[in-house]
Amino acid sequence: MENLLNTLIKKKDHKDFKAFIAFSADQPRRLLLRNDIIQLYRGYCDREQKNKQFREQSSIFNFIKKGQELIVDEGYLALLHRHAIARYDFYRIRHDGEVIEQIPLSSYLDLKDRIAGDTNAAPLQIDFMPFYDFSPSIRDVRSVGNGIRFLNRFMSSNFFSRPEQWNAKLFEFLKLHQYNGRQLLINGGLASGPENLFSGLEKTIRWLKTKKPATPYVSVKAGMKRNGFEVGWGNTVDRIIDTMQTLLDLLSEPTGDLLERFISRVPMPLISKVAIISPHGWFGQTNAFGKPDTGGQVIYILDQVRALEKLLIERIKTYGLDVQPKIIVLTRLIPEAENTTCDQKLEKIFETENAWILRVPFRDNRFNILKKWVSRFKIWPYLETFAKDAAPELKGMLNGRPDLVIGNYSDGNLVASLLSDEFDVIQCTIAHALEKTKYSLSDLKWRELEKDYHFNIQFTADLYAMNKSDFIITSTLQEIIGTEDTIGQYESYQFFSMPSLYQVISGTNLFAPKFNVIPPGVDEGIYFPYSQKERRIAAKTRFWENRLFCDDAADTYGALSDSDKMPIFTMARFDKIKNITGLIEAFGSSKALRQNSNLIFAAGVTDPDQSNDTEEQNEIRKAHRLIRQYDLDGDLRWLPSIDKLETGEVYRVIADRGGIFVQPALFEAFGLTIIEAMASGLPTFAPKFGGPLEIIEYGVSGFLLNTSRPDLIAGSLEKFIEQCRRDQTYWKTISENAVKRVQERFNWNHYSRRLLNLTKLYGFWRFAVSEKGMKELDRYCDMLHHFLIRKCADSCLEKH
Repeated sequence: MENLLNTLIKKKDHKDFKAFIAFSADQPRRLLLRNDIIQLYRGYCDREQKNKQFREQSSIFNFIKKGQELIVDEGYLALLHRHAIARYDFYRIRHDGEVIEQIPLSSYLDLKDRIAGDTNAAPLQIDFMPFYDFSPSIRDVRSVGNGIRFLNRFMSSNFFSRPEQWNAKLFEFLKLHQYNGRQLLINGGLASGPENLFSGLEKTIRWLKTKKPATPYVSVKAGMKRNGFEVGWGNTVDRIIDTMQTLLDLLSEPTGDLLERFISRVPMPLISKVAIISPHGWFGQTNAFGKPDTGGQVIYILDQVRALEKLLIERIKTYGLDVQPKIIVLTRLIPEAENTTCDQKLEKIFETENAWILRVPFRDNRFNILKKWVSRFKIWPYLETFAKDAAPELKGMLNGRPDLVIGNYSDGNLVASLLSDEFDVIQCTIAHALEKTKYSLSDLKWRELEKDYHFNIQFTADLYAMNKSDFIITSTLQEIIGTEDTIGQYESYQFFSMPSLYQVISGTNLFAPKFNVIPPGVDEGIYFPYSQKERRIAAKTRFWENRLFCDDAADTYGALSDSDKMPIFTMARFDKIKNITGLIEAFGSSKALRQNSNLIFAAGVTDPDQSNDTEEQNEIRKAHRLIRQYDLDGDLRWLPSIDKLETGEVYRVIADRGGIFVQPALFEAFGLTIIEAMASGLPTFAPKFGGPLEIIEYGVSGFLLNTSRPDLIAGSLEKFIEQCRRDQTYWKTISENAVKRVQERFNWNHYSRRLLNLTKLYGFWRFAVSEKGMKELDRYCDMLHHFLIRKCADSCLEKH
């Protein structure tokens, strides 16, 4: 084993390495995470009075800083070593450091189970990797998150290397497409095969070039039909020629760009009916935002719907078709809807032509309708029945099956998988946030957390949906594979153990080309810079100036002694992970912040008795304790949650007074409020843990916070305020850069175009190559559903 030690640690550091291992073995804790390991190393350096170079550059530090977990066992330590993104080794090291050896993943998971108190010698093991043999695998980690580009290159290279086979598949795919019994693209005149397609395209292009470019399709319809071509190539002669020429080029010299360009220009398939699934929370447009489980995901979906409908109308028109698209957001009906519209079966989505919220109630195992809201952590027993009840409702609303099913969050993705199977259509998965990385050791400690969270079924449902789906959209790359130092949300599902339930040997294939990073945008009608005075409504501005700083309404808390101080503003749900109480503590404990600024936040309600969510109640009570502890009367103002349509002007009013927006979450998968505040011109602070790393350019368009401790939050805010005091242009520079960043990188038009192109291209991939392989993967997923998800759901119901 000396050779392995020499490989990992420089010889000059062997003595210190062995001493550090012995030092680690004396620790009382049996499982340490990455930050704990680094702190342990620093403790060793302190004890031995090591210099800075040893602390930061020794081969020991370079080795242990890549350790994600350290298990202290009798006689040995076990280290999970992430030597590269999504690449791991597992080591067992004797307490004296003299012996180090690699161990297999299964042995490491067995050890984790044992320290968690599980002595099951033969746990159930889940391994999806053998079922991905149908799919090409990404080798370069830099291509992860751009799966469709990799897949396009793969398919186009196959067009080139096996033209007869792939041209035949493309021809068959063209023949498939119909709409309400009407044939699209090609007819029986080209039925003999792809060889006639090439000559037919050349002949038709020559004929069309004799017409004026702006000639509408209806004027050339008869001639095209005689040549074997139906509607769908374009609405004018110049577009038809361009589309046909693109196909000719693809058949002659295939490239990934040509394949995507061609499929994006034709109804292949025609996407006109979309089902978007989001069961949990209070999905409504009136008085719903800010209630438990109701925040950024609702905003994301509503903005997505508006942008998607607009693009669908535009695209279908360019195909030469007269079809009105329809989008249905499927959610839960709540009979006791309080002051929301969540008891209405149908609700038209504002600012759309034909997009609707369809609500279907939950039913229990006796088929009784659940009347009250249920937390997202406790809805699992009702989802399968919900999916069965929703299927005929969706078909009725859409006059047939949808063309695309999009799932949202763990519950929505489970239902989307069930509906996608029912309808046999393309499924897109959007996690928004995977809870597994939010709660430390939530897999290993799942039994302790079972009463409140039911992670056993949630994590299993995540595995099921992410493997069932045709493609996955994430807002950031780190959501998939993390960073050099941190594990990504999807990456955390590669392997893990839930003691006494199962071990996951391979839970998700990060290198399968199904992951695609497409960040969302902002509604530019709501979120625009504070400086655009001509777009603002004076009465609304006055209302929010009064509401934020002055009025004594019964639903607000706190009066400001000096409302002219710089406002520090935040807005979020009152979840523990959103860490509003951490910001209150940071503000209360900072003399500089209290002297120079006011804290204003909008979250939940001010009275815990008005909430029916346990976690929210606890956070509200904690907020009141902190306000009393730091005597914040006069320096703090607390408003209940603000309607989404009003938030743009709220941000702008804060910006008018030279304020800042702080998102203090302990972890943020993306952060819609971050880009909304930035778009409004507010200098923005967000956690460095998660998606904001890919939104904010630190010190240029905003700032990243270490939100793990209140003093670290306070220090960053104090530094900014001091810089603004020294440089009168600093606030404005950050503000302008924030607006520019959002306008360039985060817009819904780009998002919608990518989503539609992905649907079409993965549809072709499913038809051309992967259908058989996907069926085997589907069967494995179905086994998971029948034998695990249903069992866990029944167990969850018994506990309530």
